Amino acid sequence: MNDGQTVNYRRKYAAEAQSLQRIHPLRSLWLIARQWLVIAAALALPFIVLEFHGGAGSLSAAGWAAVAACFALSFFLVACKQHALGIIMHDATHYRLFSNRRLNELASNWLCAFPAGMVTSCYRRGHLPHHVFTNRPNDPYWARLVEDPAYRFPQSRQSFRRLLLRDLFCLNFAAWRPILRYWTGWGAVIDNREKLLTGSERLQFAAFWLIVAAAAIASGAWPWLIVLWLLPLYTLCLAFMRVRIVAEHNLDDSGPELSHTRHVDASWLERLTLAPLNINYHIAHHLFPSVPLHNLPRLHALLLRDPAFRAQAMLWPRYFGKNDKGLMNSLLR
Repeated sequence: MNDGQTVNYRRKYAAEAQSLQRIHPLRSLWLIARQWLVIAAALALPFIVLEFHGGAGSLSAAGWAAVAACFALSFFLVACKQHALGIIMHDATHYRLFSNRRLNELASNWLCAFPAGMVTSCYRRGHLPHHVFTNRPNDPYWARLVEDPAYRFPQSRQSFRRLLLRDLFCLNFAAWRPILRYWTGWGAVIDNREKLLTGSERLQFAAFWLIVAAAAIASGAWPWLIVLWLLPLYTLCLAFMRVRIVAEHNLDDSGPELSHTRHVDASWLERLTLAPLNINYHIAHHLFPSVPLHNLPRLHALLLRDPAFRAQAMLWPRYFGKNDKGLMNSLLR
């Protein structure tokens, strides 16, 4: 029997994957709506608690502590859901939200990508070659990351902790810029000499943020736009993304796909923070990127029935875990 190095899983499971490729528009709408409902609740929570305690002028020490805890929880949940919006945009990159491609782009941009400062087509420009040329010179992600010392492993636990702390305090922003430059719309709106965006995309992105800025200024909510949206986006959310990026691929391996793409089962907290919306089913996604995110667990379960797949695939129980259960622990010394 062939081992996992020679089995062509795309060919072997093509029929089963085809049955899982169907796009469900209502499901896509509900997926997006769920993230925004949590975001709305998270943003409202500290202000509800503040009003419950009688307003800022009458807060006791315990009241201030409760409000501060709610602000911290709001910050955390917003960062988690910003990460989730990015994963939904990732599905739209593969045209998996709506069958109508124009609707796919509009929904992805206005409801997922633009709020995170991104544009779906910008992300797609680098992401699709990443799938075709994973861990090879024509993979733009690999070419960029292998030159970055932050993504060289193994590295010490202290170094990695410092790296994440620097993400949390926005001290790594300059190092993130080369990646964000090709994912986000900010730079291309100002200078589009590389033609990263169409004229319509530039106009839409600028219109979105002008509307947001005008509404925030008119309502007096602009400080909260900064504190409870932009700060989580460019601090905690980037830290979550860093761990996920490290975990998804072994950058030192350019062999068969199963030898450099990893799957992590993940705990509930890791799925909330590091791997929202089934992005942890990364081997299944790379083998069949046309399968929408909600069907990846079914696809993975199908692949797991194959003894050759189980023997060859890089399967981990957790991102962080004791002994041999934590993927990240295996990369840190």
